[in-house]
Amino acid sequence: MTTEQRAVAAKGAVIRGCRKLLKRDLMLLAIGAHEQSICHRLAVYLESFSELNVDCEYNRQRVHPKSIRDGRIKPDILIHKRMDSRFNLMVLEAKAGAETSTRDKQKLSAMLEVQGMYRYALGVYLHVENKRKRVLQTGRVKLSLRWHGSDDPYEMESDIPANILREIAAQPD
Repeated sequence: MTTEQRAVAAKGAVIRGCRKLLKRDLMLLAIGAHEQSICHRLAVYLESFSELNVDCEYNRQRVHPKSIRDGRIKPDILIHKRMDSRFNLMVLEAKAGAETSTRDKQKLSAMLEVQGMYRYALGVYLHVENKRKRVLQTGRVKLSLRWHGSDDPYEMESDIPANILREIAAQPD
Protein backbone atom coordinates (compact mmCIF):
# COMPACT_ATOMS: atom_id res chain seq x y z
CA MET A 1 0.00 0.00 0.00
CA THR A 2 1.39 3.42 -0.95
CA THR A 3 1.69 6.33 1.47
CA GLU A 4 -1.18 8.04 -0.35
CA GLN A 5 -3.42 4.96 -0.04
CA ARG A 6 -2.55 4.68 3.64
CA ALA A 7 -3.43 8.36 4.14
CA VAL A 8 -6.81 7.89 2.41
CA ALA A 9 -7.57 4.88 4.64
CA ALA A 10 -6.58 6.86 7.73
CA LYS A 11 -8.85 9.77 6.71
CA GLY A 12 -11.78 7.38 6.50
CA ALA A 13 -10.96 5.93 9.91
CA VAL A 14 -10.75 9.39 11.50
CA ILE A 15 -14.08 10.46 9.98
CA ARG A 16 -15.80 7.27 11.16
CA GLY A 17 -14.19 7.62 14.60
CA CYS A 18 -15.40 11.22 14.93
CA ARG A 19 -18.92 10.18 13.92
CA LYS A 20 -18.88 7.56 16.69
CA LEU A 21 -17.54 10.17 19.11
CA LEU A 22 -20.46 12.50 18.29
CA LYS A 23 -22.97 9.67 18.63
CA ARG A 24 -21.66 7.89 21.72
CA ASP A 25 -19.97 10.69 23.67
CA LEU A 26 -22.06 13.73 22.91
CA MET A 27 -22.45 14.57 26.60
CA LEU A 28 -18.66 14.53 27.07
CA LEU A 29 -18.33 16.97 24.19
CA ALA A 30 -21.26 19.16 25.27
CA ILE A 31 -20.07 19.74 28.82
CA GLY A 32 -16.75 21.18 27.65
CA ALA A 33 -14.50 18.27 28.59
CA HIS A 34 -10.74 18.70 28.14
CA GLU A 35 -9.11 17.61 24.88
CA GLN A 36 -7.34 14.71 26.63
CA SER A 37 -10.68 13.13 27.57
CA ILE A 38 -11.98 13.65 24.04
CA CYS A 39 -8.81 12.23 22.46
CA HIS A 40 -9.00 9.15 24.66
CA ARG A 41 -12.52 8.36 23.49
CA LEU A 42 -11.62 9.01 19.84
CA ALA A 43 -8.59 6.73 20.16
CA VAL A 44 -10.83 3.95 21.47
CA TYR A 45 -12.97 4.24 18.33
CA LEU A 46 -9.95 4.43 16.02
CA GLU A 47 -8.69 1.10 17.39
CA SER A 48 -11.56 -0.71 15.70
CA PHE A 49 -10.42 0.55 12.28
CA SER A 50 -6.78 -0.43 12.47
CA GLU A 51 -4.54 -3.41 13.21
CA LEU A 52 -1.90 -0.90 14.34
CA ASN A 53 -1.40 0.69 17.76
CA VAL A 54 -3.49 3.74 18.61
CA ASP A 55 -1.85 5.79 21.34
CA CYS A 56 -2.62 9.07 23.09
CA GLU A 57 0.18 11.40 24.20
CA TYR A 58 2.77 8.84 23.01
CA ASN A 59 6.24 10.35 23.32
CA ARG A 60 8.57 7.64 22.01
CA GLN A 61 10.40 6.88 18.78
CA ARG A 62 11.61 3.38 19.50
CA VAL A 63 13.10 3.91 22.99
CA HIS A 64 14.02 7.59 22.57
CA PRO A 65 11.75 10.56 23.38
CA LYS A 66 10.04 12.10 20.35
CA SER A 67 11.36 15.56 19.65
CA ILE A 68 11.48 18.22 16.99
CA ARG A 69 13.87 21.13 16.54
CA ASP A 70 12.69 23.07 19.59
CA GLY A 71 11.91 20.36 22.10
CA ARG A 72 10.17 17.14 23.05
CA ILE A 73 6.67 16.39 21.81
CA LYS A 74 3.67 14.25 22.75
CA PRO A 75 1.20 14.13 19.85
CA ASP A 76 -2.43 13.86 20.98
CA ILE A 77 -3.19 10.67 18.98
CA LEU A 78 -1.00 8.42 16.85
CA ILE A 79 -1.86 5.43 14.70
CA HIS A 80 1.41 3.56 14.27
CA LYS A 81 3.28 0.39 15.09
CA ARG A 82 5.35 0.83 18.20
CA MET A 83 9.08 0.28 17.63
CA ASP A 84 8.69 0.25 13.80
CA SER A 85 8.53 3.61 11.99
CA ARG A 86 7.65 1.92 8.66
CA PHE A 87 4.03 1.88 9.88
CA ASN A 88 3.64 5.48 11.05
CA LEU A 89 0.16 6.11 9.69
CA MET A 90 -1.54 9.11 11.33
CA VAL A 91 -0.75 11.88 13.79
CA LEU A 92 -3.57 14.02 15.21
CA GLU A 93 -3.47 17.23 17.21
CA ALA A 94 -6.69 18.29 18.91
CA LYS A 95 -8.04 21.42 20.53
CA ALA A 96 -11.27 21.70 22.48
CA GLY A 97 -12.66 25.22 22.48
CA ALA A 98 -9.43 26.84 21.24
CA GLU A 99 -7.99 27.13 17.75
CA THR A 100 -5.04 25.09 16.51
CA SER A 101 -1.81 26.59 17.80
CA THR A 102 1.34 27.42 15.86
CA ARG A 103 3.13 24.78 17.96
CA ASP A 104 0.63 22.11 16.86
CA LYS A 105 1.21 23.07 13.23
CA GLN A 106 4.98 22.83 13.74
CA LYS A 107 4.63 19.41 15.36
CA LEU A 108 2.52 18.05 12.51
CA SER A 109 4.85 19.45 9.86
CA ALA A 110 7.84 17.80 11.52
CA MET A 111 6.01 14.49 11.96
CA LEU A 112 5.08 14.39 8.26
CA GLU A 113 8.40 15.35 6.67
CA VAL A 114 9.21 12.80 3.97
CA GLN A 115 12.93 12.96 4.74
CA GLY A 116 12.33 13.30 8.48
CA MET A 117 12.62 10.83 11.31
CA TYR A 118 8.92 10.06 11.73
CA ARG A 119 7.33 10.19 8.22
CA TYR A 120 3.67 9.82 9.19
CA ALA A 121 1.34 9.44 6.19
CA LEU A 122 -1.42 11.77 7.46
CA GLY A 123 -1.60 14.77 9.74
CA VAL A 124 -4.94 15.81 11.20
CA TYR A 125 -6.13 18.82 13.17
CA LEU A 126 -9.29 18.24 15.21
CA HIS A 127 -11.11 21.27 16.57
CA VAL A 128 -14.00 20.64 18.96
CA GLU A 129 -16.27 23.66 19.29
CA ASN A 130 -17.63 23.04 22.76
CA LYS A 131 -17.24 26.28 24.67
CA ARG A 132 -20.16 26.70 27.05
CA LYS A 133 -21.36 29.97 25.49
CA ARG A 134 -21.46 28.53 21.97
CA VAL A 135 -23.11 25.30 23.13
CA LEU A 136 -25.87 27.27 24.86
CA GLN A 137 -26.35 29.62 21.88
CA THR A 138 -26.51 26.93 19.20
CA GLY A 139 -27.62 23.81 21.07
CA ARG A 140 -25.00 21.91 19.08
CA VAL A 141 -21.47 20.55 19.26
CA LYS A 142 -19.33 20.88 16.15
CA LEU A 143 -16.25 18.92 15.15
CA SER A 144 -13.95 20.26 12.44
CA LEU A 145 -11.25 18.12 10.87
CA ARG A 146 -8.52 19.61 8.71
CA TRP A 147 -5.95 17.50 6.96
CA HIS A 148 -2.43 18.94 7.16
CA GLY A 149 -1.71 20.87 3.98
CA SER A 150 -5.38 21.62 3.28
CA ASP A 151 -7.50 24.55 4.40
CA ASP A 152 -10.79 22.77 3.60
CA PRO A 153 -12.38 21.57 6.84
CA TYR A 154 -14.49 18.44 7.11
CA GLU A 155 -17.22 19.37 9.58
CA MET A 156 -19.86 17.46 11.48
CA GLU A 157 -22.34 18.56 14.14
CA SER A 158 -24.83 17.06 16.52
CA ASP A 159 -27.76 18.48 18.45
CA ILE A 160 -27.48 18.37 22.22
CA PRO A 161 -30.53 16.96 24.02
CA ALA A 162 -32.60 19.55 25.86
CA ASN A 163 -32.06 17.95 29.28
CA ILE A 164 -28.28 18.28 28.92
CA LEU A 165 -28.60 21.89 27.71
CA ARG A 166 -30.73 22.73 30.76
CA GLU A 167 -28.11 21.24 33.05
CA ILE A 168 -25.30 23.14 31.34
CA ALA A 169 -27.31 26.38 31.55
CA ALA A 170 -27.95 25.84 35.26
CA GLN A 171 -24.24 25.78 36.07
CA PRO A 172 -22.52 29.03 37.04
CA ASP A 173 -19.91 30.48 34.69
